[in-house]
Amino acid sequence: MSHEVLVRVRVPSHYAGDVEREVRVAYAIDLFVRGIVSVERAAELAGISLHEFLLELRRRGVLAYPYSDEELREELGLD
Repeated sequence: MSHEVLVRVRVPSHYAGDVEREVRVAYAIDLFVRGIVSVERAAELAGISLHEFLLELRRRGVLAYPYSDEELREELGLD
């Protein structure tokens, strides 16, 4: 059974942006970084596509996978 928790956060009225989205993404990234959820599940929790989530991780300097670009190409046989 799935449970939800409602969390209230005060945000200054001058804040420009989609606060709800930012909070969902930040929470999902935190869970992913702590190893609680997979990258796919984190994207789902954030309410965005896996591609968008990977871009968010990159934008924030968080590694999605413990591979360099070269190692990943080699691992996938894309040399």
